[in-house]
Amino acid sequence: MNSERGFTLAEMLVVCAIVGIVMASLLGLVMSGQQAYWFGTTQVDAQQTVRVAIERMVKEIREAGYYPRNPDTNPATCAAAPCYPFDAIGTGATSSTLTLQYDWDGDGASAATGTVTDPLQGTRGERVIYSFSGGVLTRREMGVDGSPVTIASGITGVTFSYLAEDGTATTTPAAIRTVAITVTAQTASQGAYVTMMDRVRLRNR
Repeated sequence: MNSERGFTLAEMLVVCAIVGIVMASLLGLVMSGQQAYWFGTTQVDAQQTVRVAIERMVKEIREAGYYPRNPDTNPATCAAAPCYPFDAIGTGATSSTLTLQYDWDGDGASAATGTVTDPLQGTRGERVIYSFSGGVLTRREMGVDGSPVTIASGITGVTFSYLAEDGTATTTPAAIRTVAITVTAQTASQGAYVTMMDRVRLRNR
């Protein structure tokens, strides 16, 4: 005759406790994995945001001061006009604002709203202003953009530093030869912080 004895309440409670402990451990592993995945995703997003911002600025900083009429851009032999008809880095350059000046049409003028029409690139402004404020990096091409255009958001810090020929810091626009850029981003609340730095030598200086 088969035994009809069942489980006691104590045995059921022990089993439930063991199952609960196992499920809690598994839940902790799943949540830890999700947190690591999310953190990694925010880090990738922040890296991409910073990389795009820096690459855009580096390209334009290298071209700053473009002056097609006089090919002599050696500071040792041409330290003043007409080789340098204006400052490649404008007087509005600060730690959070970068002003770039060009002379696409070669007229020797540094008008704030001067423009030139390029057959391939359309209308181009001769002054570009990058500015950081309120977590947003903006770019404004004077004479082309009616207002600043957002280049990157989720930015927590941007610092521009200006160096002379000998590598010392300078605030004199005409003496600037290199621009150092530091950008920090956090694209999500509690997400990863990413900081990238670059130094750009002015080709036309």
